[in-house]
Amino acid sequence: MRLSRRTILQSGALGVGAAGLASLAGAEPVPSFPGAIDAHSHVWSKDLARYPLGPWAKPADMQPASFSAEELLAIVRPNGVDRVVLIQHAPLHGYDNSYVLDCAKAYPGVFSVVAMIDERLPRVGERLDTLVKQGARGIRIGPTNHADRTPNADPPKWLDAPGMVSLWEHAARLGVAICPLVTAEFLLSLDPMCRKHPETVCVIDHFGHIDPGKRDTVEALVRLARHTKVYVKVSAFYKFADRKPPYDDLVPMIRTVVDAFGPDRLMWASDCPYQLNDGNTYADAINLIRDGIGDLTENDRRAILRDTAARIFFRG
Repeated sequence: MRLSRRTILQSGALGVGAAGLASLAGAEPVPSFPGAIDAHSHVWSKDLARYPLGPWAKPADMQPASFSAEELLAIVRPNGVDRVVLIQHAPLHGYDNSYVLDCAKAYPGVFSVVAMIDERLPRVGERLDTLVKQGARGIRIGPTNHADRTPNADPPKWLDAPGMVSLWEHAARLGVAICPLVTAEFLLSLDPMCRKHPETVCVIDHFGHIDPGKRDTVEALVRLARHTKVYVKVSAFYKFADRKPPYDDLVPMIRTVVDAFGPDRLMWASDCPYQLNDGNTYADAINLIRDGIGDLTENDRRAILRDTAARIFFRG
């Protein structure tokens, strides 16, 4: 991805200074939040001395070179978004959740965190408890690569590992969401896990990467709606179909997902900064839900744009 700093700053009016996190920590009071929630964005810092890259990554992999909390807020706030769920960016930092957790501390109530944890290591429950105390409200998992970029030895059986089972059990106890990043072929592998752990909240990223033109993939996602703790991120519109705004071609798929899950189990997200490429803007992403689906009621829009994510990631 090639995204210049100028492009980032032009995506929204500058509303935040570029002061470091250390000086901003505790500087902002916890505000009220009438606006929307972006349930999925990535951030990273150019301060590699404080937030070093994983040994597999190099500075050239940072595209853009910086996409900080401040740069993100400068984009989202002019678009009526006042809270964001930050997703740990494994390609750069693996299991080191330091930056996203520091962002949440620096802006109380503004950011929630989906962290990553190595389920292969012992005492998963203790380590998850520590992350929750540090501010994590979700854990991202996936079937192919671990966060340290080592491949999963058996992707079809990725959820059978003892550590993964333990993670789902402790997530229910702690009220933490499990957030699978999967392609459509792995959606059905979630079904038995959701059945065995009905109290564990499961939030599927980016529609599970279903193909709007392939009915079997859409049905694989819809099938998971029978599990009442499964939620779906209505997100990353730039990835699907024509990949161009105003994303009218995605409306039938979104309606199908709304019908299956109901708006109270859907949450909108941008997938910034990756949304900001190839003619796609932040406003394009949120406007599809605000204005682009005519048969959504105001209550539906409010649920998808704010209330669902508030319940799961901000506890109200």
